[in-house]
Amino acid sequence: MSTPGPSRLSTTDLIGPVLIFLGGFLLAVAIALPTLFVDNLRTIPLSTDLTTTADSTGGASPAGTPSDPGATDGGATDGGATDSGATDSGATDGAPAAARILDRCSLNSPTARVVGADLTRQQRVVAVRPADARRVTLQAGTSVRAENVTVDDREVDPQAPRPGSDAATPAGAATCTDPTVTAVRDRVTINRTTALPDLTAPAGGQPGSSEIQYDSNAAPVAVPDRRGYTYLLPFDVSTTDHTFFDVTTRRSVPLRHTGEVTVHGRDAARFVADVPDTDLHQIRTGDAQSTPPTIITRPAGWFGLPGVDPAREVTATLHHRGSWELDVDTATGTILNARIVVDESYRQIDPSLPDHRVTNLSATFSYDETTQRRMSNRATALASPVTIWGRVIPLLAAIAGIAAIGAGLAIINPAWRPRRPRRRQDESGPEPGRQASDRPEPHGPHPDHPQTDRPQSDDPRADHLQPDRLQSDDHQNSPSRPERPASDRSRTEAPTSDPDADPPASS
Repeated sequence: MSTPGPSRLSTTDLIGPVLIFLGGFLLAVAIALPTLFVDNLRTIPLSTDLTTTADSTGGASPAGTPSDPGATDGGATDGGATDSGATDSGATDGAPAAARILDRCSLNSPTARVVGADLTRQQRVVAVRPADARRVTLQAGTSVRAENVTVDDREVDPQAPRPGSDAATPAGAATCTDPTVTAVRDRVTINRTTALPDLTAPAGGQPGSSEIQYDSNAAPVAVPDRRGYTYLLPFDVSTTDHTFFDVTTRRSVPLRHTGEVTVHGRDAARFVADVPDTDLHQIRTGDAQSTPPTIITRPAGWFGLPGVDPAREVTATLHHRGSWELDVDTATGTILNARIVVDESYRQIDPSLPDHRVTNLSATFSYDETTQRRMSNRATALASPVTIWGRVIPLLAAIAGIAAIGAGLAIINPAWRPRRPRRRQDESGPEPGRQASDRPEPHGPHPDHPQTDRPQSDDPRADHLQPDRLQSDDHQNSPSRPERPASDRSRTEAPTSDPDADPPASS
């Protein structure tokens, strides 16, 4: 009795389980990508390198912020204070058409001279060390440069000689014709996820950095208690109130959400921060030799103080106030556009003197079109991977996974599998374990092949002359070998019919 061989799975039998496994894997991918992988994309890149350019669009109101719409410029009053009785070559009544700066060459002249100017504010923010998977250090250089100035109603190059430019310059100090109005270098370590300052030192690592350098000839000022956003905001920033850090005054002020805008086709949230009046000399931002000097001593006539002896020495310090209006792409935290109002002026220390101010810098800056387009493109580049890996690919993986599982179940379920027609044993060959020679010979005449009537010979050699007795039934009826007529067979078998016949004699 033959034993059946071991059963083996065919390729067709494996298709169903493979599809189910593949579908489960795709569903796992659809769940893992948004929860595990995409969070790594919502961090501040270590390759951060931002360059922005903002042009001056006018002067700042003496009130200092857009939240004080009733303030005026020029000779307006601010709580009894007057703005510069000195020569003002660029100012007009009402809102000035151009920014205004103090001509530093007039520090060596009998009177202060405030001139109109076309200013450009440039800033570059670069990621530097220390940086790792959790935090990154940003180094920002910001400068305000005069492209041209208006002196005596004439537009001149800021480096051109003018009254007072021939005075000796202290060692290491910039000349009064230097077009750079202000320059600041800031360095801060922030968390890559929250975009907030992170000055703690990891285990065995380097502590974070927060320092600001206001003058190239002075040491940086450490800011260990820094709080708030400055150069960018985190991914998926909420449209609620936050905190803003102003580099010039080193103050953390409220950052208020005021509405929604559109910048180059991208939706943005508008945030506004008002920087209150701050004495820059009192917070040790600079000194008398810095650029600009935070404290000056000049005759009262230089300031134009009314009712005061012109020869009396008067000391004044530099005050700063302003506002920031930021249009932020909430998906990536990129600042698409900024409107920066700066109002700096010198004020007398002696409270007995009239509150009379001399403008140092009064300007409103806004990102130019090139910067807005560049920031919009950057936001798109940062948001695209998050959208693709967090939404598109998980959705496609989920659909493909469900389809694969359904197809696999349909294949392996016997109720859903179509019936196969059973093949006959004679078409499928011998049974397993049995050779062709083990097939029993049929007994008697085959119903499909009736036996022919012909005499049987007693001669044992006759079996050699009857090949059809040694062939199988299939060969007897093969169309390639038709059966011969009886007359042909009788002629072939005649010589061997007599077993006693003598063989023919050899010649």
